[in-house]
Amino acid sequence: RRTMVDPITLQVVAASLTGIVQEMQISLFRTGYSTAVRESQDGSCAILNADGQLIAQHVVLPLHMGAFPACTQAVLKAHPAGEIRPGDAFVINHPYLGGSPHAPDFCVVVPVFASEKLAAFCGTIAHKTDIGGTVPGSCSGQAREIFHEGLHLPAVRYAVNGEILRDIEAIIGANSRAPEVICGDLRGQLGACRIGERRVQ
Repeated sequence: RRTMVDPITLQVVAASLTGIVQEMQISLFRTGYSTAVRESQDGSCAILNADGQLIAQHVVLPLHMGAFPACTQAVLKAHPAGEIRPGDAFVINHPYLGGSPHAPDFCVVVPVFASEKLAAFCGTIAHKTDIGGTVPGSCSGQAREIFHEGLHLPAVRYAVNGEILRDIEAIIGANSRAPEVICGDLRGQLGACRIGERRVQ
């Protein structure tokens, strides 16, 4: 049986969620290490429900709209809801196992818990200036397969109990010509997700 929500409550909730996403977006762009994030604003933020369905997004790049649900559902497939804990974070950039538009677009996904129950996800997607591959910048016009673009990550844990897993960060950094910039951008993405997590709670 469906519960009807009155129009005023619906608009208040919708405006609140939109405001949270905009705050995430501002944080993402202000903390970006790379010019791709800080200046070009090549990134997006979103809030999704516990099933990975999009419920709020501040559209900067429409290309990312379909990517958030695909990436979040890939996280849920690789890590069932019962295995996800508060303080976790996940990263994925695999175009086929997830839904990233291309490998340089890394998605960071953070679960949001309410009363010890998984209630939502906050996500960010941002372009990385170099993740390895055949040419600096990882976007070769001569690429013939996705492996020419560089590092590909399935849905893997990026943080546990609120702490970044240094081994994962080391792997990402070792596959980039600009590791400090890449890892700095990822930390900025995680920070934006944490803001969203707190606001939703």
